[in-house]
Amino acid sequence: MKKILSVFLCMVMVLAAASCDTTEETKKTKHNGETHSEQKIDSDKPVLIEASEIDVNSNSGFDPDFTFTTTDRDGNTWDESTFSSYKLTMINFWEPWCGPCVGEIPDLERLYEDYKDKGFQIIGVYSEESMEEDVDEILRDSKVSYPILHYTTEFDQFQSGYVPTTIFVDGNGHVLKMPNGDPNVIGSNSYNDWASIIDKLL
Repeated sequence: MKKILSVFLCMVMVLAAASCDTTEETKKTKHNGETHSEQKIDSDKPVLIEASEIDVNSNSGFDPDFTFTTTDRDGNTWDESTFSSYKLTMINFWEPWCGPCVGEIPDLERLYEDYKDKGFQIIGVYSEESMEEDVDEILRDSKVSYPILHYTTEFDQFQSGYVPTTIFVDGNGHVLKMPNGDPNVIGSNSYNDWASIIDKLL
């Protein structure tokens, strides 16, 4: 019993090191002298399908699992139609106050550069509008070229209570389960770990 408990505690510690809790009770951050908090959102989860059940190389049956409308940092409008132009879209929910989120951005940029010619895109989404200068600095330092969008409540259904949280959507607009059966990826990953997931889904 002690062995099982030890393994469980180790798994919890690994997750905590790779992600930031966004519950109001545990996450309080200060920026420019002000305290900011994010509240965990409970909502209905989307219907997820196995990646093997969908042909991600064909988007002739575009019928998205969810819709959204938001803007990027230049004011351009984005919606779910972007999925139809790619075989696979990675949506990475992150925040500028989250160390693991910021730490993996250079690897995400490298992934974007290496896979964009294979029908892959990355979309970064953040909600902390009070930290725009921090976001500017992070994106500049990491030389980010993939689109960064503002959060909208239409993304609430994908929130895990932690950032980064990442989902994958195929060219038909369907949210895919991960190869291990999970509905999303909670926490940051290395380039190689992300590449392994992308290679299985493309």
